[in-house]
Amino acid sequence: MKKYLASINLPAAGKHFDAFLPCGKTIGEVTVLLARLAEQLYGESFKSTPDTVLLNAASGLPYKREITIQDAGIRNASKLTLV
Repeated sequence: MKKYLASINLPAAGKHFDAFLPCGKTIGEVTVLLARLAEQLYGESFKSTPDTVLLNAASGLPYKREITIQDAGIRNASKLTLV
């Protein structure tokens, strides 16, 4: 499966990390995976909720949860924000 390397910003924790995102997965699925990863990496600094969303870092707009990573236009070196 093709994957894209993206930079994920966590403003609540003041941290960021890079992650490979599978292009065939939906934004909703990837948001859950990224939230779990952030919790493992940063512990108490980041706590996800059912309302956790993935945003385009440049525009600040949220991605629709039902579309795929590829359909959302996310590619290598994309900058995303998890809130």
